[in-house]
Amino acid sequence: MKKSTLLLFLPFLLLLSGCGSMKGLVIYDIDPTLKVITQVRALPASNAVGFEWKKLESNRVHGINIYRGNPHTGKQSLKRIGAVGNRYATHFVDTKVTPDTDYIYTFTTFFLGKESPHGAVLHVKTPPRLEGVTFAKAYAVAPKVVKLLWRPHTNPSINRYIIERSINGGKWKHITQIKGQLSAEYIDSFVKRGYTYSYRILAKSYDGILTKPSAVTSISL
Repeated sequence: MKKSTLLLFLPFLLLLSGCGSMKGLVIYDIDPTLKVITQVRALPASNAVGFEWKKLESNRVHGINIYRGNPHTGKQSLKRIGAVGNRYATHFVDTKVTPDTDYIYTFTTFFLGKESPHGAVLHVKTPPRLEGVTFAKAYAVAPKVVKLLWRPHTNPSINRYIIERSINGGKWKHITQIKGQLSAEYIDSFVKRGYTYSYRILAKSYDGILTKPSAVTSISL
């Protein structure tokens, strides 16, 4: 290959490599003879949805495409969100979801640049976020020290608490996180007289799910 041709070809290669998986760039023709996935089990969580299906026995399957859409607009909104590049695989996890939201999913198989028709449409709703800490109270324990107390969350999946603070009604800012489900106290020594400090607490689970914020507790020094 000539040097000039290589130079022209190089940016194209860089463009493709920067896009990650090549599967996302493939435009498939529909082949109605390919295996259609008709039964998929969904396991929704607040921040992810897991899927499981039976092993595909057909030799005319290279992998599975996963499509997601909005149930209010139907199949017109379906977009390919991932692919499993092995016909022996039987699981996929969608981590790009939000709590308390409705989705539709459908699956196709692909083989040699062609794709099966869409399988049955699966309706999934993610659970809402966990309720927040039920009690939180700020106390002035010294001229420039605030003690924040709260009731530990009862859910055993909680493993830390995120403390946020607002000064004089301003923007909420993360100030620290406290590890341990049974933790119930934070001492804030970065305060000054003449200001009003508001606090709220978010509990966080082992798998990164945040609860709703607690009620706001405020104190003026």
